[in-house]
Amino acid sequence: MWQEERHQKIRAMLASFGQVSIDRIVESFGVSRQTVRRDLIEMEQSGILRRVRGGAVPVETEDMEFSVRITQRLQEKRAICVAALQLLRSHQTIFMDAGSTMTIMAEVLAGPTSLTDLTVVTNSLEAAMRLAQSPQESGVRVQLLRGPVRRDPLETWGGATVADIYSYHADVALLSPLGIDASLGATYHHLHGAEIAEAMARQSTKTAILADHAKIGVTSRKCVCPTAEIDYLVVDAKARARSGFAELENTVAQLIVAQA
Repeated sequence: MWQEERHQKIRAMLASFGQVSIDRIVESFGVSRQTVRRDLIEMEQSGILRRVRGGAVPVETEDMEFSVRITQRLQEKRAICVAALQLLRSHQTIFMDAGSTMTIMAEVLAGPTSLTDLTVVTNSLEAAMRLAQSPQESGVRVQLLRGPVRRDPLETWGGATVADIYSYHADVALLSPLGIDASLGATYHHLHGAEIAEAMARQSTKTAILADHAKIGVTSRKCVCPTAEIDYLVVDAKARARSGFAELENTVAQLIVAQA
């Protein structure tokens, strides 16, 4: 099998499964592990994927358009957000950062729930717009953090946004990083997103990480929250099959596995 054909098939496997292991590629393609490792190194250098222990995950990162990210693993993300409701109580204040998972979380909160008198503080315009559509009787209030607006996703950011976070104290921070790893914790690719998430975690009594299976074992540039400081990790059922899941299960304070 030619290298270009292998690369195309690896891309297809990543798109279908959200991850691919070296063992699976070796078995499927009938090539050596050394050949697979060379392929993955070249594809990582080209920005197509990110290598993780035992395989690779797609580089969907924050560089991929939000309109694409919001459609990926939608069922799993929605299940995670529904499961995260059990962490919340009426009359609480919660932080939510920006991204596709938090946008879905906002849709879940805007729908029928038993929660009342909830204040959501967020830098995500996408989440704020969805929360603003919640029924008036639900009593969900949304506070958009101040600061300049950047696109894709629509969010406030920068020093003004971080400073505004420190004027609040929340009961729970709901954060969705680029990756979650047992040794490094929750990590982000863009430094501005990391600064916002880090401030939210510091200003909250509890920190909850919402991560679908494609984020398990993935690491990036900036560590925001070591596993010792994560109070809750909410994942989907497919996370159990990911490399690094067992280590996470043994290190986080409380693990919640959502059933789709």
